[in-house]
Amino acid sequence: MALLYENSPPEALRRRAILIVDDEELQRNQLVDCLSDLDVVIFQAGNGAEALEIIDDQTPSLVIMDIRMPVMDGVTTVDELSNRVSDMKIILMTGDPMSLEAAYKRRPDVFTIIEKPLPLRVLRRFVIEALGLGA
Repeated sequence: MALLYENSPPEALRRRAILIVDDEELQRNQLVDCLSDLDVVIFQAGNGAEALEIIDDQTPSLVIMDIRMPVMDGVTTVDELSNRVSDMKIILMTGDPMSLEAAYKRRPDVFTIIEKPLPLRVLRRFVIEALGLGA
């Protein structure tokens, strides 16, 4: 079962922590529900700036992030992350084909980029693969 922590999780769980970043709360909640039975800790942020604050404190092993968001978009956030963290896996999502193309051109090091809407089972498979859960 996934745990939502407001403070730092134990170190063992931090290796399997996921940060979900999307400006749409409903989308974040759907992702949390989809992943809730995995043995992971889940954090949430509404934009890239909030995500960077959480990452500075928590260092999740996987970030699932929308590309188009207010304040700081996903591609800018990934660029910023590349200066801070080297071993974090990132899954980018977008419903805008133009953003999808731009993300592929700028971020070849991202684990995967997914076009929304996507079946949650597909995202779940990517998460399991990215974290090496084998579930």
